[in-house]
Amino acid sequence: MQDPLADILTESLVASLGGPRSFERGAAYLEDGMVGPLRASAGRVAARVQGTHDYEVALEADGERLRFACSCPVGADGAFCKHGVAVALSWLRAHDAPGPTLDDARASLTSLPSQTLVELLIDHAHEDDALARKLLLMTARPPGGGPPDALAMRTMIDQAFAHHGFVSWREMHGYARGVDGAIDVLEGLLGDGHADAVIELCEYALATAERALDHVDDSGGEMRAAFERLETLHHEACLRGSPDAHALAERLFGREVGGEWDVFDRAVARYEHVLGESGVAHYRVLAEQRWSSIPALGPGADTTGRYGERFRITRIMETLAELSGELSAQIAVRERDLSSGYRFLEIAKLCRSHDEHDAALGWAERGMAAFDDAPDPRLRSFVIEEYRRRGRSADAFEQSLPAFDRRPTLETYRELAVDAQVLGEWPERRAQAIALLKRSQPELPESRRHPSLRGRGWSELVRVLLWENDVDAAWDAAIDGGCTPDLWLELADRRRATHPADALTVYRRHVEDIIGRKDKRAYEHAVEIMRTTVRALFAECGRPDEFPHYVAEVRGTHRPKRNLMKLMTSLP
Repeated sequence: MQDPLADILTESLVASLGGPRSFERGAAYLEDGMVGPLRASAGRVAARVQGTHDYEVALEADGERLRFACSCPVGADGAFCKHGVAVALSWLRAHDAPGPTLDDARASLTSLPSQTLVELLIDHAHEDDALARKLLLMTARPPGGGPPDALAMRTMIDQAFAHHGFVSWREMHGYARGVDGAIDVLEGLLGDGHADAVIELCEYALATAERALDHVDDSGGEMRAAFERLETLHHEACLRGSPDAHALAERLFGREVGGEWDVFDRAVARYEHVLGESGVAHYRVLAEQRWSSIPALGPGADTTGRYGERFRITRIMETLAELSGELSAQIAVRERDLSSGYRFLEIAKLCRSHDEHDAALGWAERGMAAFDDAPDPRLRSFVIEEYRRRGRSADAFEQSLPAFDRRPTLETYRELAVDAQVLGEWPERRAQAIALLKRSQPELPESRRHPSLRGRGWSELVRVLLWENDVDAAWDAAIDGGCTPDLWLELADRRRATHPADALTVYRRHVEDIIGRKDKRAYEHAVEIMRTTVRALFAECGRPDEFPHYVAEVRGTHRPKRNLMKLMTSLP
């Protein structure tokens, strides 16, 4: 029988999926004997690859597509890694000289007595932790859909989240598989009709998972995914079961206000239909009792304790206010903390979202007055927008002018231009603004002027002049004051048609900067720019014959960089 993998898995496919770097390194792994025995059956193959650690690779034919997975960090992100390349190449080599496969093993096993197979599995489980865990999970779910043993289920959950020391990110893939297996069992219990038991078990599992978070590296998000599965399962079990509304409200509130990992975040909104009017009312009583002990914060107040219990109960109260639909209730919650200009802005935005524009402006102006020495730029922008919407151009200008003076950037410059033009004051104000942009960064001495200068320099002035489409003035400003590399490239591209020599100077220095990163990907990028942009710029300058000399110059400067030299063989 034709193996489905043979229809799709080719060396050219492996090369295209892995890319040149992964293909080269995967082939080296195979030649160095780093690929373990293949576990192959029709349409599937798996193997362990020895790298920095041992990694498990699985390949499978899915119609005309190749599905792949690897336990390494690159594979966990969905990329076809060097380990996948190594296993694929090993399978291609073995396919040309086939040996026994797992399909052959299946045919042999079917002739054995069932007790022999059972003993074979148990013997192997004593040596294979993953298999042992899988068998234990299979037995955790009661046969025939019977009621679950609560103690056995809790033990299963404890085992799934057990950790012996710290679980590193390299070990998280296997750890998460065990957690997912336990959640699979709970999902099966819900399917068997044990919703109320699943509610309790999910809450136990979530508490266990929270404790485990202190002992694992979840930078890959596997535990966050487990939390999401458990919370979704808990909600579904509550919908199918018959939990006591008051007891559920108390548990949800306690977990939300006392937890550290956002478990059951905004629970009252999500569980509103489960809790019903009585449950939501009880939840509200619990929240308001806790809320009554939270002190009000005025402008400039100490906010040291904002991000603990205060933050969580505030979020709960905001959710309850949103459920009420009353703007006054939502404002009342936010009024409890007016310690910063941004807090005033939040209320102003809330009012505007309810088409209460006068109230929105009132709150914004109150925030400006409360922090008149250093108003929040976002709050000032809100006030300016409201003034413009009402046709109060002079008032808007009174805000956009100090905004630019305090923070001279392209964004505040554009705001200033809008208001000054309406008032007919732009020519004079523009001259003053340009002068301020120059003063914000001293002019460079002649000895330091260079088209590849790093650092910000006069970057904001260059951005402003480019926005005004005064490219020549922007170039002069960059020469005098310097700017960031991305602006140099933009200047080069916008001056290329009229000043190709200037663009060539910038791109030559850009190539040097890229080579200075000293990695293969950077070298590939540098050679591509030389082959395309730099070659074309020499031609546009009327000096196409100088390009080979330029390439020779780069080779001479960077001859010790062997990877770069290999890539440059494609250049003349």
